[in-house]
Amino acid sequence: MKGIRTYGILLLVLVSADIHSQEFYFGNDLSYVNQMEDCGAVYKENNLPGDVYRIFADHGTNLVSVRLWIDPSWWQAPLVQPQDVKPYYNDLDDVKETIRRSKEEGMQVMLGVHYSDFWADPGRQLIPKRWLEAAWDHEALKDSVYHYTYRLLAGLNDEGLMPEIIKVGNETNAGILMHIPEDNGYNISETVSESWARHALLFNAAIRAIRDISTVSEIKPAIAVHFGGKLNTHGWLFRNLISNGVTDFDIMGISYYYAWHEGSISELETTIRSLRQAHPEYEAMVIETGYPWSTENFDQLGNIITNPDPGYLPVSPGKQLEYLIDYTRAVRKGGGKGVIFWEPAWVSTPCRTPWGTGSSHDHVVFFDPVNTNFMENGGGMWMQSPYYEDLETWKITFKADMSGVDVSQGVYITGTFSGDPWKLIPMTDEGEGIYSYYTYLPPGSTGGFYFLNGSGWHMKENIPTGCRLYQDSCREYSLTRDAGVYPVVWNGCSQVGDPFPGSKPVSGFEVYPNPFHHIVSLIIPVPSECVEIQVLNLHGSQIIKKAFSCLPAKIE
Repeated sequence: MKGIRTYGILLLVLVSADIHSQEFYFGNDLSYVNQMEDCGAVYKENNLPGDVYRIFADHGTNLVSVRLWIDPSWWQAPLVQPQDVKPYYNDLDDVKETIRRSKEEGMQVMLGVHYSDFWADPGRQLIPKRWLEAAWDHEALKDSVYHYTYRLLAGLNDEGLMPEIIKVGNETNAGILMHIPEDNGYNISETVSESWARHALLFNAAIRAIRDISTVSEIKPAIAVHFGGKLNTHGWLFRNLISNGVTDFDIMGISYYYAWHEGSISELETTIRSLRQAHPEYEAMVIETGYPWSTENFDQLGNIITNPDPGYLPVSPGKQLEYLIDYTRAVRKGGGKGVIFWEPAWVSTPCRTPWGTGSSHDHVVFFDPVNTNFMENGGGMWMQSPYYEDLETWKITFKADMSGVDVSQGVYITGTFSGDPWKLIPMTDEGEGIYSYYTYLPPGSTGGFYFLNGSGWHMKENIPTGCRLYQDSCREYSLTRDAGVYPVVWNGCSQVGDPFPGSKPVSGFEVYPNPFHHIVSLIIPVPSECVEIQVLNLHGSQIIKKAFSCLPAKIE
């Protein structure tokens, strides 16, 4: 008996330690999936029906996020749904199904408890109807939060469904459980309190319940707190939370969507690093993000993510993937713990939301809108480990200007840069005759490459002798800076490692604003020299070429 007791204690310690030592979370929010399947969606891969949870697990997802509403029945039930579709979802029974199916596929779970019957967000934190009588009694409301949270997790634990992470609230910038809903549940009738002393009381009640159940559960859930908003607000938000006495949590979670919060991927990296440096006792994660692969709306319900990052144009499945890889690399380099993509499976179906029939995410999901087939060339591949094996690598982008060339059989690149040297790799059509391919290589890498206008070796470009710099047979690349974009004309003789042959490297080069539309200021520390400026558009095509003898200067 003594040996058995010792083994049990060791098992508990190992499970708990494993949760907090997870290297990085590649997460996807699958809160809509069960409903979409009931509404008729058949998820496919390689045009064959498959288990959607397995599809995500097979492509590298190790964390599934799911939201929980306390009692959504009273506002969901009146929505007219197709026959045989349940009247409401994201209640406890639905969440249990998501947790069970996720764990069966080997994925961990983050349970986001909204502490609301409806969506909670920075502008709306509706108190559940069942707790309205306690809305003005802070102590009574605190007790309701504690007992609800404890019973919820005790029940999940009894069924072997304890999540690995519990998120207390959702985008709680202004507070939690602070608004009285109107009768229809969607809008705010009255604000109970904006006091952070009150909010802290409620946060700590939920946190204490999680810690208390952890004393008897095998899985010890990590606790996340979640804010949304512009990147420069998160430092203050977490300082405010902590200064008001909410300290016993594990993860600082943020939402960052370019479409709503602007900023940039480099600023995201800085934000994550700053949060970790200011609060090293906590992990930092992006708990919500999303990015489109199309600007088209494929059903009658309006799209909600419509503004793409100008550095990742044109909008396409390939650019969605590129954006998410760069995004995730930035979070990891900043010291972040994970990234969660919001609703990559909310496909269009005949089912209704409060805003209409269909999906507001059909241009964002990882499945095509016609066959619900997983898109191998899109953002669903962002979790693949090779993209993150070496964060010290630099990004290099090859672009081929195929204007006037027959590209009916596709455009390909091959070279020494891939793990399988000289493999033919299809390039992405960016429009206007430009095709691109990007990868990540160690700084200073050199090698050879060339383009093909088809998948046969006989379709190789005819490279002029003057630019056969690699072993006298093909083009040469030399990676001398991060995020280098090197445009090359098909059958032309541009130097890939230096897009402007004959130019002198200049340090301290500044452009403001960047990107620019009409007027730009260029500050170049090269006194008493003539400087030639060449401006390329986002496709790599030259649009301006002008010499200056006096700097700084402006180009219009």
